[in-house]
Amino acid sequence: MNYLNLRGYLIGSAAAVAMMLPTAGHAQEAADNGADDAAIGEIVVTAQKRTEVIQDVPIAISAFTSETIERQGLDDTLDLQLQVPNLLIVGNDRPTLRGIGNNAISSTADNGTGVLLNFAPVGFRSQDEYFDVERVEVLRGPQGTLYGRNTTGGTINLITQKPEEGFGGYVTAQYGSFDTKRVHGALNLGFDDVVQLRLAGFYLNRNGYTKNIGTGKDIDGRNQHSVRASLRIVPGPDTSIDIMVNHSSEDSSRSRENKRLCKATPVLGCSPVELGFDSPDTSGVLFQTLLNATNAFGFGGTLFPTGASIYAGAQNPTDLRKVATDYDSRFVGRQTNVTAEISQKFGPITLLSLTAFSKGRSEARTDFDNAVLPFRFSIPVTYNLDRETTVTTTELRATDSFVASGRTYYQEFRAVSDFDGAFDFTAGINFFNTKGDASFQIYHPGLELFARVLRGLPQQAWSFNADTRDASTKSFAAFGEAYYKLSDATKVTLGIRYTKDKKSTRGRTIFLSVPAFTELAGEYDAFTGRAVIDHKLTDDNLLYASFSRGFKGGGLNAIGSALPTFDPEFINAYEIGSKNQFADGTLQANFSGFYYDYKNLQLGQRRGTSVQTINTDAKIWGLESEFLWAPADGLLFNANASYLNTRLGGLAPGQETSDPANPAQWNGIGTPTKTPEVRLTLKGNELPYAPKFKIAVGGEYTVPLGAGGWSATIRGDYSWQSRYFAREFNTVNDRIKPWSVANALLRFSNDDATINVEAYVKNIFDKDNITNSIIESDLVGSYRNARILEPRTYGVTTTFKF
Repeated sequence: MNYLNLRGYLIGSAAAVAMMLPTAGHAQEAADNGADDAAIGEIVVTAQKRTEVIQDVPIAISAFTSETIERQGLDDTLDLQLQVPNLLIVGNDRPTLRGIGNNAISSTADNGTGVLLNFAPVGFRSQDEYFDVERVEVLRGPQGTLYGRNTTGGTINLITQKPEEGFGGYVTAQYGSFDTKRVHGALNLGFDDVVQLRLAGFYLNRNGYTKNIGTGKDIDGRNQHSVRASLRIVPGPDTSIDIMVNHSSEDSSRSRENKRLCKATPVLGCSPVELGFDSPDTSGVLFQTLLNATNAFGFGGTLFPTGASIYAGAQNPTDLRKVATDYDSRFVGRQTNVTAEISQKFGPITLLSLTAFSKGRSEARTDFDNAVLPFRFSIPVTYNLDRETTVTTTELRATDSFVASGRTYYQEFRAVSDFDGAFDFTAGINFFNTKGDASFQIYHPGLELFARVLRGLPQQAWSFNADTRDASTKSFAAFGEAYYKLSDATKVTLGIRYTKDKKSTRGRTIFLSVPAFTELAGEYDAFTGRAVIDHKLTDDNLLYASFSRGFKGGGLNAIGSALPTFDPEFINAYEIGSKNQFADGTLQANFSGFYYDYKNLQLGQRRGTSVQTINTDAKIWGLESEFLWAPADGLLFNANASYLNTRLGGLAPGQETSDPANPAQWNGIGTPTKTPEVRLTLKGNELPYAPKFKIAVGGEYTVPLGAGGWSATIRGDYSWQSRYFAREFNTVNDRIKPWSVANALLRFSNDDATINVEAYVKNIFDKDNITNSIIESDLVGSYRNARILEPRTYGVTTTFKF
């Protein structure tokens, strides 16, 4: 679990696969070779923790080099998702691959897609900006042998640039809409062939994309920076030491959610079958009930007129880029990451040690009721607006705060062989230890006055607080993988891994009482692995078939839950694939098809002031294709397409769940009423965040500009994905509509590409793309908080390389 971002929450024939259009932004070196010929260059990856050409690796991989990232204008993982089949980013720390991510709600829950920094799971976040990156590798499918726990969906591995011999570097400066100022660069100091140092930095400052008409300010802006130092020491021809230290900090008006959506209705607060721009009907809101009681029994009806509604008259602009709140969002965070790799070669065997550490803290504050309330108390009232501010006012204002801190330590020892024969192996052990605290607090005068005036409770009980302390995961794993060539063309891979997790936490929920901390603990272990056979029809055509088993550890539910723990997840994955180059290396086409038998899928459920995670089964199958074509010098096309079919297996009798926002529990005829609870098995429903179809296409053309050595490149990209659901209940309000993004750029470069000047536009058609819809508690009206991609942005970027 990334505590810095905790948020309460093959089968198919080759012919069928080949019908799908294929991406290949990942092999962008094609354009770099285009001056001499149109052949597509080779990409070297380390997906199997050994250096290999991507077309020889029997895994579905999308790899993006530094050149690709620069040429396609990929600023972060939110941009990257547009170029990778079956990848979706639904939150700051929740990447989903082939429908697998993190749907649990627990401080000890893990993501099913591993996010790595230099091969270590130490806190690289999806929203972090890319700068001075050597490569990003996205591996799709369970990576249970080499990468281990919590990689049931796959991995996203960001690999930073290492120092090298010589002096050099670059500076990139960008200015754009919303007063965007983005600067990043690096300085390489290769003192000699023994010691090399690389210094890199990043700075971003821009105005917000959202207008808050309540305060008159722009919110969801950015003010962040990062610094990085990388040191390489090569004391001998067989020894290398690489150390990287990265520190990031942010103080922004970043919004956790972008827009409240609700069609008001009595009883539930918001309609379960329709979305709009209303404020919740207060007859379904807990805090109205508490205020009414306090007014009647604590103030004798003098606090406010009887029957007054706290949401009456509250504005909610119909423009998705506008909100009306009386408290501007704020995000403050800092994080330090350290990785150190030591490599020592002994003949044909290399021993490696990877040590990593991360530590950080973040706080996100926002307006809890998402409104400017015309409601006024009849007399001034004193209450706590947030953790630091006490006000005396007739206004009713409410905020929430999410504070998280954590640290992670990771150690891996690995042996990798390079025999001159048919057999090779990789083997190792690793240790993982993470611990963190998290607190989600709600400050509301309705709650505080009820607790203080009517109940006489201590100050600690004047706010709601889901308080988690010492949420800890300790993990040990031993793994090995063997590769044997049956012939020059055929290879077999067999791998096995044993993982043991220990998890513990202390927690309590403060809500009109101050309970003692309760401790919970659990242990989970599993054997996983994979078996692969791959065969080269020719030097340019690879076929493979694989079986792999993935494991994601179980976890601990919130204190007071009916289920104290939830079970680990397992996936048995079957995959076939083909990697090909045709037409003298100018056409690359990769295909994959997969079938998953998914056991104990973890699903988080909200119940009033409490949450819990349950388990169910699922079936997933899909098809993917990636394509890169360089038909002529200076001309390059890429495309990808994917299909994904997901179905939940259902809950056993007696273990059914329920949905407070279930349309079947609401009678909307006449005066709306709430009907008895309907128990649900979820059988046949789609997994959340699993669009059936996804397509991306792109192309660029480079032409020389006279005899001066300059060239111009024009590029366009388009990505589209079909509708999907934000929750496992698959209600009409859970539906996320299809969305698309179109980008374009024009770049001018000198003959050796040391000077680049680029004009860009992203989201050309200025679409308000909603990518997620989070339902709030039924106690506050079950309204939806929508997350929205960036609006249209444009600007100019200049890069100088030296």
